[in-house]
Amino acid sequence: MDVRMGIRETRERLGDRVNAAHYLGEVTIIERNGTPFAVLIPYQWWTDRQSQLDTAE
Repeated sequence: MDVRMGIRETRERLGDRVNAAHYLGEVTIIERNGTPFAVLIPYQWWTDRQSQLDTAE
């Protein structure tokens, strides 16, 4: 499940969102004024994608 939240709320709950990414595989979309600005993803997801990109080259 993707969670969307503003930057201020993300600051207040960063530890919780990092744990949710790591332990639950949850994605957090960070917004500013309703516009998506960044995404917090599980590290394993990112490393898997990096490996896929490396093998595609």
